[in-house]
Amino acid sequence: MNSNNVARRNFLLKLGSLAGVMAAGLVSPRAFSADQGRVTGANLEGSASNLTFSLSLNQPVEYKAFTLAQPDRVVIDLMDTRLAGKLKNGAHDRPPVKAIRYAEREDGRLRVVLDAVEEVSVKASMKGNTLNVSLKPTGRGSTGGKPDKPSGKSSTSKKKSKEKPVTSEPARGKFIVVIDPGHGGKDPGATGPGGTREKDVVLQIARRLKTQIDKERGMKAILTRDSDKFIPLMQRIDIAHKNKADLFISVHADANRNSSVSGSSVYILSETGASSEAARLMAESENAYELKFGDRRLSNTRSQLASVLLDLSQNAMIDRSLNLAKGVLGELSKVNNPLRRRVESARFVVLRSPDIPSMLVETAFISNPTEEKRLRTAEYQQKLANAVFKGVKRYQVAYANSGNANT
Repeated sequence: MNSNNVARRNFLLKLGSLAGVMAAGLVSPRAFSADQGRVTGANLEGSASNLTFSLSLNQPVEYKAFTLAQPDRVVIDLMDTRLAGKLKNGAHDRPPVKAIRYAEREDGRLRVVLDAVEEVSVKASMKGNTLNVSLKPTGRGSTGGKPDKPSGKSSTSKKKSKEKPVTSEPARGKFIVVIDPGHGGKDPGATGPGGTREKDVVLQIARRLKTQIDKERGMKAILTRDSDKFIPLMQRIDIAHKNKADLFISVHADANRNSSVSGSSVYILSETGASSEAARLMAESENAYELKFGDRRLSNTRSQLASVLLDLSQNAMIDRSLNLAKGVLGELSKVNNPLRRRVESARFVVLRSPDIPSMLVETAFISNPTEEKRLRTAEYQQKLANAVFKGVKRYQVAYANSGNANT
C-alpha cells in the first residue's frame, strides 16, 4: 500500500458480520428486533465543508440526532443500543469535529457527542445497518443552546449525563519529541558482518538527535533508554504518553540476508497490513522480541475486540505521521540512497499509539558491509541525526506553531 493510500484509507472498523438489512427512516416507526442494538464500527470522512460521521450496527435502531450550542456540538442518541467493545474518547483533527465522546445511559440509550469547532447543521439517515450523520458548517454564530431537531423529537430526559470528558490538551510549552533507540540489553537487534550491534549504533544516533533537538529553542527530546537497557515495547509507548510527547520516533538499523541491499527507510503504522512483504517481515522481526522477552504477551492482540472510535483517532495520527515521515525520508535521501522512495507502512507495536504521531526510521542496512562501516563513525551518525532533525523541525514549524501538534 503506498503512502497516499495510507492517508486516504477507509477507517471503517469491521468487527464481524452484520445481520439483516432493513430500510429505516430518520426515526423509523417500524418494529425492531428484541435484541439490543450494537455499534460495531465507525467512519469519519469528507471535508470541513461536508463531513460525514457513520456508525455501523448489527441491526437498524431508533435514533435521534440534533445540535446544541455553547459549546457547539452534535448529539446522537441510539435507542436500546450498546457498544460491541471498549470506546475511547479523544481529540480529533477533522474539522468541523474536534473531539468525540460517548455515554451509555441507564435507560438503554447510547449517546455519542461530536464536539464541533463552529455551529453546524446536521442531517441523519439510516441506510441498512449504517447510520450516516452529515455535518455542514452554517457560517452563523451560536444558537444559544437551542437544539436543532432534524431527526424527530429531542430528548426531554432530566437525567444527568454520564458522558466521559475528553482529556484536555496540556498547556503548550516545549515541543516534546520522544526518541526510542531500538532494542537494548538482552535484545541486541541485528548484527553486522563486522560484529556491529544494532542496539549500540542506534543509541549513538538517538543521542546525537537528542542533542540537536535540545539545542533548538522551544523543543525538547527524551530518550526511552540512554544505556544498554532492555525496555518492553509497550513500555516505550508508555514513556511517550507519560511525557505528553508531540512526536515519537523509533530508531533502528535494518538487516537483510542479501548483504548488497542498502538504503534508508521510514515506516508509519498500517492498520490494514504491511505495505509490502518486506515490511511485513520487518514488523514480525521487530515485534518478536516483545513476545519472547516482554512483560506482557501480544500474541492475542489482533483477536481482541478493537475500540470502535479508536480507529478515528488513529486516522488523524496516521495522516500526521505520514507528513512527518515524508519530510524525514526526503532529508535522509540526501545522506543515504533510500531503499524505496516512499514511506512504508507496517504494524509495528511501537507505532500503535492513537494520539501521538509516530514513525520508525531504519537508518541504514547494518548487514551491508559498507553501510556497517559508516554506521560505526561519528560523522555518519551525525549526518543521519541531522537529517531526521530537519524533517522533525519542518513538522514542528507546520503543526506545533499553530497549536495543532497532536490533536
